[in-house]
Amino acid sequence: MAFPRTLKGRKLDAAYEFVNWYTSGWAGAFLFRQGYYSGVMDTAKQHMKSYEWDYWMLGKAAAQDIKGPDGSVMEKAGKIRDGGSFDARMGAVACWNAVMDENRYMVKKWNEFVAA
Repeated sequence: MAFPRTLKGRKLDAAYEFVNWYTSGWAGAFLFRQGYYSGVMDTAKQHMKSYEWDYWMLGKAAAQDIKGPDGSVMEKAGKIRDGGSFDARMGAVACWNAVMDENRYMVKKWNEFVAA
């Protein structure tokens, strides 16, 4: 989050209050219950039940039904989150705009195609 440098007075104070609220945990727990991650894990964890944290973060089987932010059941007890734990999921992330592993091969083949 960033503020424009022109923000001053009560508006700046309100912006900081919002950031403080947003990072205090409730919003992070809300994001988790939608399948997303919070930028401040520790405070989000404080607003979640241990079985929710275990399911969303640790990749453990749900000890109870997993509910979304609106209270509807998203997963039944016993289910495991697709992709597993946070560490497993983030460990599998590759930057989409980076050069792919096959780059040299693909460039060579493209050049051969263009030259044909």
